[in-house]
Amino acid sequence: MPESELKAAYKQLEDAITEVARLEGSTGVLTEWLVLAAVQRYDEDGDGVTQIAMLLPDGGGQVPHHRIMGLLDFQQARMRAEVADDGGES
Repeated sequence: MPESELKAAYKQLEDAITEVARLEGSTGVLTEWLVLAAVQRYDEDGDGVTQIAMLLPDGGGQVPHHRIMGLLDFQQARMRAEVADDGGES
């Protein structure tokens, strides 16, 4: 994929994240984001393969690992608290 297309796609993704956050009630300026995605495919032997993708602003080169890990850890802690409050029911 040409670099210009990839850059444009990341810009569209960030714009979409900003818009969804706004619609969900967030106010202010988007400062950090990451997207996790699971993709299922089948290899040449017919075996299922799951790939996990992590998308970061501009391909991730400018986001320090401690910032990414902080976002993930914080959200995991919030989710665990929600599960504990629900008695473990989903």
